[in-house]
Amino acid sequence: MSELALFGGPRAVTIERDFQWPIAGEEEIAEVTAMLRTGTLSDTGYGDAIRRFEEACAGWLDMPFALSRVDGTAALHSACFAAGIGPGDEVIVQSYTWVATAGCILACGAVPVFADIDPRTYTLDSGDVERRITPRTKAIVVVHLWGHMADMDPIRAIAARHGLVVIEDAAHAHGATYKGRQAGTIGDIGCFSFQATKGLPAGEGGLVVTRERKYFERALLLAQSPGRLKLHIELPEHKPFVDTGFSAYKYRINPLNAVIGYHQLRRLEHYNAIRQRNLDHLTGQLEDVPGVRPPYTSPDVTRGAYYGYPILYMPDELGGLPIETFLAAMQAEGVALAPERYPMLHLAALYQQRNPLLGNWPWSYSDETRNVAYSQGDLPVTEEVHPRLLAIQAWDKATPCEDLFHEYAQAFRKVAAASDRLQKTQLSHD
Repeated sequence: MSELALFGGPRAVTIERDFQWPIAGEEEIAEVTAMLRTGTLSDTGYGDAIRRFEEACAGWLDMPFALSRVDGTAALHSACFAAGIGPGDEVIVQSYTWVATAGCILACGAVPVFADIDPRTYTLDSGDVERRITPRTKAIVVVHLWGHMADMDPIRAIAARHGLVVIEDAAHAHGATYKGRQAGTIGDIGCFSFQATKGLPAGEGGLVVTRERKYFERALLLAQSPGRLKLHIELPEHKPFVDTGFSAYKYRINPLNAVIGYHQLRRLEHYNAIRQRNLDHLTGQLEDVPGVRPPYTSPDVTRGAYYGYPILYMPDELGGLPIETFLAAMQAEGVALAPERYPMLHLAALYQQRNPLLGNWPWSYSDETRNVAYSQGDLPVTEEVHPRLLAIQAWDKATPCEDLFHEYAQAFRKVAAASDRLQKTQLSHD
């Protein structure tokens, strides 16, 4: 092969990236423009744009209750509140996830208990989940990370044995399935994000879905105006609160985002199929390349939106070449490869220092609260895998890009073949 680009040779990747996402359609452009002209920029009740979007989401997921939110974080907070999570409770979640997944547990005054992950799917290890259950455990928050669904059957069985609520964080998994069942529909409550980089983009937005009216109404009461509460609250225990709700939060979606989300939902399956084709092609190209493992997909799972494309680096196959050197060489070849951007939450300052800006809340709730500790070594799989994770952007295009990914694969092979020289260069610099 030619000289590495890192040392002055030609780049392996010659095709310019053609990245555009979201892809706006004429339908939403026309409708949003009309709304701007008429001043329809907010909705304190249950107007046509929001009603239509929620009904479309409920139909897509075959769920009786669908509640739009301002973003995915608001959806998660609403779900935790709906589940009755509160001070003194513990909630099991993985450490390798976006900060909001565990942060919404803190927002309810409960304590996150981090469990380990499966080394191939990077989703919750059900066996480790069960080992971490205590009498204080209230719920399990399951993250379908990078579009790969967690192994839901054993998690549901564990929850049933212990009387726990299961919340699905499906922010990465629009259209993904597990044994034919859609992400967000298997647990008690499902949550989605429609932020602009997601597989179903609305600019900003979120969704809570459930089959239980009690969860739907509690989510509404957390953060909705009385105009809508009076329309939808039916349970006697909730009726007294329709004039005020349970908080001063305001989590309703903007009608402009609801319009964009509605039209994007109609194209979700089409774009998912293109993304699946592109990234499956890349996986096939990388399967025999030393030093890297492309993402694994369980036979029980379809990835759907395929939000990210994680690659596991295997330094032992490249003579112990440091990941930083490998990454620099790949980037020089023109590959849009980046380090893992999500932290390990159990080692983050927020959990190590116990939220000092809020007086160590919620760990300081009462003397009876168990002293949940977060230490290096708590999650051996997470801590072993996480430092070796790299990511390629999950291209969201209207057309296939097999030629680009063929060049990407050539770049991986080129760098792997030159690992000895890279290692010697690294050692000489040291």
